This record gives sequence, structure tokens and C-alpha cells, in this order.
Amino acid sequence: MRLRFFLLTFWLIACGSNDKPKDLISEDKMAKILTEIHILEAQINNLHFQHEDSSVYVYQKNKVKLLKTFDLDSTTFKSSFNYYILNPDKMKGIYTEVKKLLEVKKKVIEAKKKLEDKKKQILEDKKNKTMPKEVKKADSLMRLKNEIQSKEAIRKRLIMDKRVHKLNKATPKLR
Repeated sequence: MRLRFFLLTFWLIACGSNDKPKDLISEDKMAKILTEIHILEAQINNLHFQHEDSSVYVYQKNKVKLLKTFDLDSTTFKSSFNYYILNPDKMKGIYTEVKKLLEVKKKVIEAKKKLEDKKKQILEDKKNKTMPKEVKKADSLMRLKNEIQSKEAIRKRLIMDKRVHKLNKATPKLR
């Protein structure tokens, strides 16, 4: 019993070490990493996997890729994260920065969405907008020209039909 208590106490002390790791990630960089991790978590959550194991697997794979973009490995991240967890004042400062970064990203996304909506509205307005007078005039002249040409073609066909009809009447029928 004493051995178990001693081992448990030793384990808690070893895990709860408040020493700075030699490769500690700076607070600013940790805030940026945690911001991206939370965005990644939200993206994975929005995929609505049927099995939780699948979402955990995809999250872990993407988290490793994310840490590589910051030139980190998972052990460096974990040791730094554990250090900041054991120092709540520092972690509170980091998460204050994370919140600011997420709000900035949200504003950028909203601004992009508004811009896209505005572009779509402009294109929609251009489609629905009436034509300028010059285009209308040219278009009506083109329609009139086409109408005259079609009437002229009909008139020529009628003339040809009359000639053919006269020829048919004038030619003797062979029996």
C-alpha cells in the first residue's frame, strides 16, 4: 500500500514539474498554433463523421501537418503546452491572444463574404439591368434589318413561285 502511495506521489510530482522545457514555444507562437488548432477542430467537427474514431484520426493527422508548418514536432508542442497549463496566468494571456486572433480571422472572412456577395449582386444587376439606349437602338435597327431581309426573301420566293407556276402552265403536258 505504501509503495503504491509513494509511486502515485512520485508520478504526480514528476508530471507536475513546473520547470521550463528547454525548447519552450514562445507565448505569441503558442497563441498562433492554438488558434490554428481550434480552427482545425471546428473544421473536423463540421465534417460530421459517423464514427468518432474517424474524426480523431483525421484530426491527429492534420494536427501533425499543422505543427510541421510551424517547424515543430508533437513532443515539443506537448511539453510547452503542459508547461503553460501548469502556469495558468501565462495560459490565460495566451488564450486572450487566441481569442483576438480568432476575432480578426472572423472579421476577415466576413469581409471576404461581403465582397463576394457584392460581386454577385453586381453581376446579377448587370444581367437584369435594361440595356443602354445605344445598345437598344442598335438592337432595334438590327431587328428591323433582319425583318426587312426576311420579307425580301419571302417576296423573292413568291416571285419565283409565280414564275414557276406560269412556266408550268405554259409548258405542254406530255402524256
